[in-house]
Amino acid sequence: MKLDLVMLYNILHGFVDIDAGSLFETINCSVIRSRGHPLRIIKQHCNVNCRSSSFVCCNINALNSLSEHIVNCETAATFKHKLSTVDLTQFVIFLIVFIFLTGER
Repeated sequence: MKLDLVMLYNILHGFVDIDAGSLFETINCSVIRSRGHPLRIIKQHCNVNCRSSSFVCCNINALNSLSEHIVNCETAATFKHKLSTVDLTQFVIFLIVFIFLTGER
C-alpha cells in the first residue's frame, strides 16, 4: 500500500509522465470546500471489477486521509519518510476484506 501511495504522490506532483486526469479527478478547492488537503481525489463509483481493484481506487481513502503537511512534501523521499510515521492499518484491513470477498487485486 505504501508503494501505491508513493506512486499516487508522484503522479499528483507530476514527478512521473502519467496523465493524472486519465486516472482520477482531484477536488478543486477553489470551487468545492473540502476538509483535508487540497490534493484530495474524488472517489468515483467503479462499475467494473478491474477498475475497482486498481491501485488508484484501492488507495484513495488512504491518500485522502493524510495530512496536508505529508501530501505537500517537496520530494518523494520526504513523503516516504513522513508516510512511515502514519498508521495505515485500517486501510490494509479494508483491502484484505475486499480481496477475500471479491477474489480481486
